[in-house]
Amino acid sequence: MESKFILVLLTSATGATQCLSIASAMSERLGQKLHLAHVEIGPHSILLPSQEQLSEYEVEHLAERERGETEKLRDIVTEWARSSGISAEFDLYKGDEWRMMRHYRTSASVVVLASPHTQPIGHREGLRAALLRTRHPVVMVPPTWEGGFGRRLMVAWRDIPPLRRALDAFKPFLASAEQVEAVAVDQEESVLEAARAAIAPLAPGASYRVVASEGRRTATVLLDAAAAFRADGLVMGAFRRGEILNWVVPGTSSRLIQSSVLPLLMRR
Repeated sequence: MESKFILVLLTSATGATQCLSIASAMSERLGQKLHLAHVEIGPHSILLPSQEQLSEYEVEHLAERERGETEKLRDIVTEWARSSGISAEFDLYKGDEWRMMRHYRTSASVVVLASPHTQPIGHREGLRAALLRTRHPVVMVPPTWEGGFGRRLMVAWRDIPPLRRALDAFKPFLASAEQVEAVAVDQEESVLEAARAAIAPLAPGASYRVVASEGRRTATVLLDAAAAFRADGLVMGAFRRGEILNWVVPGTSSRLIQSSVLPLLMRR
């Protein structure tokens, strides 16, 4: 059976360098090859809220933009390969990211991509496709991120199946991190016993604490705690209430995805 690889979904040039940098570090840690992919979005993949279909001018403009984005990415990948000495296959598709992800359902071990809200229109479904369609673990990288990765990991503790799956998916990184901290927001101190039982076998030196929100949203509390800890990654379970409810009433997952300034290590 063919070995699994780390899939780097380069949705656009924005954040591509940061994604490649973190994916390179992950490749070294996991001993897995990198595989790169990009989708040139077609006009049928975009539906504007004001109209049922794109005009002829908009179709031409979209095609021109997509060709330009592909060329930018080719240049970025060429420079990255030259400077890093890493060789990776680069797949180019036409269509949309939701359909493209099915090609990697069984071959990718984890997907690395940029924060969806920072990407051009038509390129914002990659994270949902990976988490929800193919149920891959995902490392989401904010394009503004300039730090390292995996030395200081924070765990957003809540004893739910998605978080348990995230711990399992990212256990090599938790095991090799210099420091790990588990933070539970607005929970009883007793929950830390379950956190210790789950995390200590992976990171024996991890620390644990409960933080009160004091009226703030949980996502804000977690990001403040991550900043205080100087975390370079936040391990979390995603969309525990389900995708539809999170879309109607955004929850902690949606707010973290929208607001995070550090890499998120997620599993649904």
